[in-house]
Amino acid sequence: MGWSGRVEWMLAAISHPVEAARVVGVDRGLCRLATASGRRTLPFHDVAVGDWLALTKVSKDGPLDRGAGVAGPVRHEVLPRWSRLERIGHGGVVQVMAANVDVVCVVAPGDRLSLPRVEREIAIAWDSGARPVVVLTKLDRTAPETVSELTGRLGGVACVLSSSVTGDGLDELRRLLVAPLTAVLLGPSGAGKSTLVNALLGEDRLAVGAVRDDGRGRHTTSARRLVPLPSGGCLIDMPGVRSLVAATTAGAVAQAFPDVERIAEGCRFGDCAHESEPDCAVLAAVDAGELDPARLASFRRLSPEIVPAERRGRPRGHPGGTTPG
Repeated sequence: MGWSGRVEWMLAAISHPVEAARVVGVDRGLCRLATASGRRTLPFHDVAVGDWLALTKVSKDGPLDRGAGVAGPVRHEVLPRWSRLERIGHGGVVQVMAANVDVVCVVAPGDRLSLPRVEREIAIAWDSGARPVVVLTKLDRTAPETVSELTGRLGGVACVLSSSVTGDGLDELRRLLVAPLTAVLLGPSGAGKSTLVNALLGEDRLAVGAVRDDGRGRHTTSARRLVPLPSGGCLIDMPGVRSLVAATTAGAVAQAFPDVERIAEGCRFGDCAHESEPDCAVLAAVDAGELDPARLASFRRLSPEIVPAERRGRPRGHPGGTTPG
């Protein structure tokens, strides 16, 4: 389930006996945990899929032996997160969608590709602290010019061209998703995420919606869940989000648009917004055909969504609580 020396080191720093647990599912306020002694479902509200927890037994029966299973009421501590995938939720609150991921697979359906959405999700991935990889699905129904347009707009991010029908790209993904890495699938409803997970698992474990007459899959994933893969890695499948508002930093936007940032170094003003300022190198590059106007448009759309650090919620590691067993 993504066990690594980093997790072992964090647990070893805790002075009292604990049992390690990983959050493998969150649904309607209930948290599903995987531990060495089995699985549990508990009402934790301060966790995200992918979190690592330290469970401590709460009883009068004496201390828990290190390495023994925890039964009954427990106290939990959320271990420090090394990455967190976030979005802006209702009321402008920053929500953590997944934690402790190493790779964000930006899933883009080739039969209805939205390049601005792909660019937005790349920025969200960079902001999380993980590495983005674009996974184009439904390659068997994708026009060659769509593939060319996509690969030309990724700012150097790796891209896997895949099809669950023909098997294209699956071996490449298996080589990527090895132990102890954890990846998360980020993409719209009907992008083929659950179908992709089933193909990587080699079995139909996750429900897949029927394909409509227009060739689009229906939304099937209703809760975030983490599954182990035969290749050794772990994969988090999440429900598709129709409207995704980024919670990004200026640095993440710069990583998602390295071409714009590189050209912007030649602007006359350091705070140039690339709108109508004099001696703007970015506007000059667009006029000269050196920068795709669509790239600049995407950059402009994301810039207002930059969230100051003080609004980013709790620190990456924060105290937990106590819950009945």
